[in-house]
Amino acid sequence: MNHPDQSSEWTARDQTLLRTAQIMYALGRGEYDRIDPLSVSFAVGGSYPDNKIVLNAPFTLYSFEATGDGSYQHNSGFFFATGGVGLALTGAYMVGRAIGNANRRNAAAQAATPTWHPIDTGFIFVNQYGFYLRTPVNLLWWNWASIAEAQMIAPRQFAMLGDAGNRGRVNYVIDSDAAELVFALWASAQVPQHAQLRQRIWLIPAWFEKYRAIFGTRSFNFMSAERELPR
Repeated sequence: MNHPDQSSEWTARDQTLLRTAQIMYALGRGEYDRIDPLSVSFAVGGSYPDNKIVLNAPFTLYSFEATGDGSYQHNSGFFFATGGVGLALTGAYMVGRAIGNANRRNAAAQAATPTWHPIDTGFIFVNQYGFYLRTPVNLLWWNWASIAEAQMIAPRQFAMLGDAGNRGRVNYVIDSDAAELVFALWASAQVPQHAQLRQRIWLIPAWFEKYRAIFGTRSFNFMSAERELPR
């Protein structure tokens, strides 16, 4: 595989998208076996080399969920002082207590409203059957069949509705440079008629333009089926 000059602005993100384009091109031509495996330190399910890991990248996992049930601790304590100054203090205390209760009530209501929350970080490892999420404390496997629905909602953001076992159905977004490949492999296996798959959404126009500008005549036309996979 060709590499750009050191003085170029080619980034790790660019290199990951190039790797993604190569993998998908090879898969489409029945040449997946030509993709070099990546070394990992954990046991991968299945048989080698079919189960080989072909891409890894950092990730942040977001979950669409509520962090509370709407309840809050109501402060009903009472403070009373006599005299002119005392009455002023009593009034101030009661106002402060009301504000505190209102703030806790509002915070509880917000916590009970489902929103996107980051819940984990680590590295994602992808093969043709699914992906592993390596977090600081766990190694989680997701196969394509466990994902019921998915789409790319932005570059490097893979949104999925999946079956998380004991947790039931979950709404996750994986933010990672590997997101485009995760989507492409999932859609190829589970929803080959997916509109974004047909659009080859991993071939981001701005990236493809940059790739061709940097590599020039060495660049490969991934839209073509007439040339062999570049090395």
